[in-house]
This record gives sequence, C-alpha cells and structure tokens, in this order.
Amino acid sequence: MNAPQISFAEPLVVREPCALGPSKRHMPGPLGAICAYLDALFGVHARGSSVGQELRAGLVTWVTMSYIVVVNPMILSAPDADGSSPISFHAACRATCLSAAVASCFVGLTANVPFGLAAGMGLNSYLRYGIIGKLGLQPDAALACCFVQAVLFAALAASGVADRCQALLPSALKSSITVAIGVFQAFVGFQLMGLVVKSDTTMVGLGDLGQPTLWLALTSTLIVAALFIRGVKGATILGIVFTAAASHALGLQNAREAGQDIESAAMAAAGPSIFRLDFAAALEDPQAFGSSVLCMLFIVMFDTAGVQHGIGQQAGLLDSTDSLPGAKFAYLGSALGTALGAVLGTSPVIIHNESAAGVQDGGRTGLCAVTTGVLFLCSPALVPLIEVIPPQATAPCLVLVGTLMMTPVRDIDFGDLRVALPCFLTICITPLAYSISAGIFSGIASYIVLSVVLRLTEAAERAGDALAGLAFQGGRHSQAAAGKPLMPLTEVSCC
Repeated sequence: MNAPQISFAEPLVVREPCALGPSKRHMPGPLGAICAYLDALFGVHARGSSVGQELRAGLVTWVTMSYIVVVNPMILSAPDADGSSPISFHAACRATCLSAAVASCFVGLTANVPFGLAAGMGLNSYLRYGIIGKLGLQPDAALACCFVQAVLFAALAASGVADRCQALLPSALKSSITVAIGVFQAFVGFQLMGLVVKSDTTMVGLGDLGQPTLWLALTSTLIVAALFIRGVKGATILGIVFTAAASHALGLQNAREAGQDIESAAMAAAGPSIFRLDFAAALEDPQAFGSSVLCMLFIVMFDTAGVQHGIGQQAGLLDSTDSLPGAKFAYLGSALGTALGAVLGTSPVIIHNESAAGVQDGGRTGLCAVTTGVLFLCSPALVPLIEVIPPQATAPCLVLVGTLMMTPVRDIDFGDLRVALPCFLTICITPLAYSISAGIFSGIASYIVLSVVLRLTEAAERAGDALAGLAFQGGRHSQAAAGKPLMPLTEVSCC
C-alpha cells in the first residue's frame, strides 16, 4: 500500500485525520476485537480518526490538564492566617481526580465528544478566596453552594434553556468566543514560559530574556510547530517529553517542585477531609449563599457553552445549525462532576480549554474523553510524576493551540459594527480580564444592548415617517376641503 501523500496546502496543520487502511483497521486477536468494539461504540472511523489516535489524544489532553491535580488542591488548601486550611489537600486532590474522571467519562460515553472536564481555574480561587475568604462562609457551606449550583445547572441543561441561550447568539459572536479562548490559552502559555510577566507599571511586561527556561520553551514551541507542519503524530507529547527532559538535563528549576515545601506545610495543617454539606447557611446568610450560587452558575454556564462551542468548532463537530450535537450531555457532565466534587471537597467542574490540545492531536470522539477520565482516575498515584513535568513543558502546546484557534476570526465581519464591537470586546476582555466568562458576558451584553438600541431607533424612525405621512395627507385633505388647488405629488417630492 502506498504511503499517504502529505499536502501542505494552507492551512498547514488544521486538517482532518486520515482513516487507517484496511490492513490496520482489522487487527487479529483480542486487541483487534477490542479496537473493533471501541470503533463501533464511538464511531471512530466515521469521524476520520482511529482508536490509537483517540487514545493518544486522550493522553495529550490529560498531560495538558494534569497541572490541575496539583494546583487545584494547593489553592483550596491554602492556609488561613492562623495556619489552618479550610479544605484538606488530600481530600481536594482525591475530589479533583475523581470528579474529573467521572465527568470526562460521562461526557465521552453520552455526548461522544473529546472534552476533558475538571475543576475550573478561577472558580477554585473564587471558592477559596471569594466565598470562604471574603464572604466568610464555612467550607461546608461553600461546598453546599457548589452543589446547589450543580442542581440548577442540570435543570437548565435538561430543560433545554442552556441550549436555547446559546442558539440565540449569532455565528460571528460564537466564532469570536473560539478566538478569545485561543488568545487566552496563548496568554497563559506565554506566562508559563516566562515571556509575559506581571508589571507594577504596565500590569504586564516582557519577561527576563536571559532566563534559560524561556528560551527552552520557545525552542520547544518551534520544534512542535515544525512537527505539526510535517504531520508527525504525537507531536504534542514529543514536545512535552523533550522540554521536560531538557529541563532536567540542564538542571533548570521546576516551579512545581519548588512549591513542594509550601504544599507539604498546607497538607500538615489541613482541616477535615470529609465534608457535610451545610444547606442551613442558605437560611442563616441568604445574601452570601444566593450570590455565590448565582455567580458560579453564571460563570459555569457561559464558560461551558463558550468552550464547548469553540472546541467543537475546532474539531469540526458542529452541525448545519452551528450547534454541537450532544451539547446537553456536556452540560450535564459538568453538573454531575460539580455535584460529586462538592460532596468530596472541590470547586465546580467545567470543560477545560486544554481539551483543544487533544483535539489538535486528532481527538474527535468520546473515546478521547474516556481515556482522559481513566487517566484522571489513576492520577492520585501519579502526582509525583506530574510534579516532574515543569510548567514550561506544557506552554508550547497552549501557544500553538491558541494559534490554531485564531482561524474562525475570518468568519467575523469587522465592517459591520453591530457584530464587530461585541466580537472585539469578547476577544480582548477574555485575556485582559483573565476570565473567559467575563469576555463572553461582555460580548453578549454589548450585542444585546446594541440590538435593543438599534431596534428602538428603527422603530422611532418608522413611527416618525408614519406621523409625517399622516400629517401630509391631513394637509392635502384640508386644502381640498377649502377649495384650494392641490400641488402635484411630483412637485412636492421635488421641493
């Protein structure tokens, strides 16, 4: 069988994966039977993929998301001023892994989409420092807020309200969400590699160009980009392995390993590991409880809707109506993971935008998501291995995926300010505010306000034209009643 010819027509790396040939599609023995079963269960070849490609994409998604296994518990178990932690590190780690595993497998099996779900960054900080720290709710009450939010979100998803809200948005605004997520991912990648750093003067600035970790990450980015262009399978994994190996060979500091002392102190001072959800707080402090639930519900709903549409568009899974089949189950997966995570002790679960890395590596079906879920199930035992991977190893993946997610910007008509401004706000505010939900909300809100204002002005203009027409007709009738000659309409129109 002749080797497939690689076409370098633009775009170079945004392509559908090639189906395997017949000789590879039917492998003999038990392994072949398992592959055939998975192929039939998930419709792998029907989407132009292969079982091996889906498994590799699930591994890529997990590796890209694996930081959450360590970072999320560190945030939730951050000690208070007295040294006590509101949530145990071990409990948060177990809850993070189990909720991610259940949610990812649920979405993969029911919606058949390549999404990885886990506790959301930003939401964990809001739970720890906003609800527990600022509003003063106890950890069990804060987790009860998460559980209530999950129930409300499930109701909105099951009733179709979440889908209808997304269907009301124009396609250009949906495309801007995809672009915004890509820019946000690239911004996070630039931060991880040290190219963009915090600045007291300008908020952000250029990092220290003398740092070897920065040049290693930039080199890895170019290498992975070249592998993508050449069509090398597993380019993302190869890039992560290369960067991690080079970092350790050069003796560069690993930020995750550097934080182990802080992490150990947090574990030593951790609070109870099992929580009883305190729903009584809704009666004791209804304002704090209610505002926390509504805020998390808003963030999860718009964040999940935007990310799943953006990654679904990247994977080519959207239907003729620009909707993602099985979106309802993606919402329900988030709600299920959040409810389970609340009981076990972690923040709300959302679709991670790092899933785009797995999609770029060929993930097209739920088998990719199930693979990610199984790996999350094993993650508590793999925490020491995850800590070995430096943050700059995953940065090139985020930058390159962000580059590829810029493609839908061609679908936005920037000559029409009615859609150009909302799309521009979505793309700009998402990375600048460091919040996907804030960017999505600003775009949607500006689109609604502009639409209402334009409709009101059009209605006022039509009403004015109608009144002018009535006044003109009334004047002609008055002239006729007085016996005065009427001016021809052609002359009136010329005056």
